[in-house]
Amino acid sequence: MTGPDQRRSPRIDVRHRLNAYLVSLDRPAIVRDLSLGGFSVETEAEIPDGVHIVRLREGDRWSVTVTAASRHHREANIDGGKRHITGFEYEDQNADTQQTIRVLFERLAAEETVE
Repeated sequence: MTGPDQRRSPRIDVRHRLNAYLVSLDRPAIVRDLSLGGFSVETEAEIPDGVHIVRLREGDRWSVTVTAASRHHREANIDGGKRHITGFEYEDQNADTQQTIRVLFERLAAEETVE
C-alpha cells in the first residue's frame, strides 16, 4: 500500500514557510511538507541514501537540527526544470527536539489545512 493510508501522522504543506539545510551535504533544500514522523524536501541534485543531519528553519524565527533517514526519492519537473524530491523519516531524537517538532507542527497546522 502506498500514499497517505501508509502514514502514521498527517502532513502539512509548508512550501514557502520552511527551508532546510542538509548539514551533512552542505546543501540547501526547500521543505515541501512536514509531519510528526518526517518531512520531504526538494533539491536540484539527488540526495544520497542514508542518514543525514538536517537543519529546518522558518526564516529568522527559529531553527531545529534533526537527524533523518532518506526513505524515498523521485524526480519531478517543476517550473520547467528537473528537481529531486526526497522523503525523510526522523531518526531517534531527544525529548527537546521531539517537543520542538511537535510545537512547530501544531502551529503550522493551525495555519494550514491538513492533507
